[in-house]
Amino acid sequence: MMTSILLRRAAARASSTSPRSTHDNIPFMVALASSSCRRQVCTIATMNHNIMQGSIRHRRHAVAAAAAGNRYPRMDYLSASNIELVGQRHYHCHHQHQQYYQIQHQQKQTDINLHYRRHLASSLAHFSSSTSGSGDATNTSTTTTAASSTTTTDNKKVTTLSIIAKKRRNQKITMVTAYDYPSAVHVDRAGMDIVLVGDSCAMVELGFETTLPITLDQMIHHCQAVKRGAPNRPLLVGDMPFGSYEFDNVDIALQNAYRMVKEGGMDAVKFEGGTEARSKIVRHVVQGGIAVLGHVGLTPQAINVLGGFRAQGRKAEQARTLLDEALRLQDAGAFAVVLECIPSNVASVITEQLEIPTIGIGAGGGTSGQVLVFHDLLGMLSHPHHEEFCPKFCKKYASVGIHINDGLAQFKKEVEEGMFPGKEYSPYTMSAEEEAIFNDLVSKDKAKVGLTSETPDESDQLNLYGSKH
Repeated sequence: MMTSILLRRAAARASSTSPRSTHDNIPFMVALASSSCRRQVCTIATMNHNIMQGSIRHRRHAVAAAAAGNRYPRMDYLSASNIELVGQRHYHCHHQHQQYYQIQHQQKQTDINLHYRRHLASSLAHFSSSTSGSGDATNTSTTTTAASSTTTTDNKKVTTLSIIAKKRRNQKITMVTAYDYPSAVHVDRAGMDIVLVGDSCAMVELGFETTLPITLDQMIHHCQAVKRGAPNRPLLVGDMPFGSYEFDNVDIALQNAYRMVKEGGMDAVKFEGGTEARSKIVRHVVQGGIAVLGHVGLTPQAINVLGGFRAQGRKAEQARTLLDEALRLQDAGAFAVVLECIPSNVASVITEQLEIPTIGIGAGGGTSGQVLVFHDLLGMLSHPHHEEFCPKFCKKYASVGIHINDGLAQFKKEVEEGMFPGKEYSPYTMSAEEEAIFNDLVSKDKAKVGLTSETPDESDQLNLYGSKH
């Protein structure tokens, strides 16, 4: 557009003064019209300079013509309209050139994105192949190698939005419980998406038969330890314990949820159940600024109502109720829902019906992700208090408990037999000179102790019954 304006001005100036001035502008106009559009040689500064030079030549020719008393013949083909046409053609050529380079830039950006996607797909395929294995718990060396290869190198913070995005990308979500600093460190290093500080802490850490006895203060205590073990990357979710939110006054639930976030360091909280009353609480907490993870199916906090740790949703009406509860939690603002101990086909239908992810535990492989208890999947101990018992849905990826027991038994044996600690584990020594001084001091102390021991003890002289036997 600037070029067209300059050409109009030059043409008007040429037609209004002298035919010769128009003739002098021919090189400028021709150069302007035939300049290479692809290389963009002609800039606005150059055009302004050429117009200025043409104007100077026009003035010189006008003065010379006036002095000579003659006029130069006008050339019709150099009229202002023709010059304007040349400028328009150059403008269209310049506009086409800009479009050409925009297309080239877009094509280059597309090629870069395609290359990035191919590289990412190749990396994921390599990652998947390196982590695949037999899963045999007895093959500890293979398990250790596979686990070390899956250690995360991505320190980007996991958020509720990234969890939801995983379902849209058809990527599985991983969640494992943690209850203290060491377990949180291990779960974080393994690259889990979500770390759940579950109320199952009451059973696997505190030794209770159910999850009911644990208090809010105890949960906050364990949440703080987990936060110190996994402070940055995973999404931390804290279980709201039994009795901390089941009230008509929804502000009580919100107040306790605030404590889990502010004192416990959690990113989100989890509520059990999907009734209308429970969804009202979830909505109120979400509106209060706290992310909520829902939980339907087997809800351990309601075992006295359910009749124990039993699978749910085996009947059609019960399964439909679970779907309604999950949808209700989604409408209330939950970012995901845990499905525990329900038939796999029911879990798959719920997952398809929901827009938010589902995380299964004993619910089959059709959910958006999976969660297991830290102690169960590592085979750390009996659960709960029954020898060689493990939930049917839990796969043992290791037998840590066996190695722990063997290690403790070996320690006891070596101490009793005087084998531990040997010289290998007694690294601290003193110089011979200091040792001699120390022995001399000890010998003097022994002499003092010997004199003291000759004096009768007070208890020897004390007779509680008034007579000495």
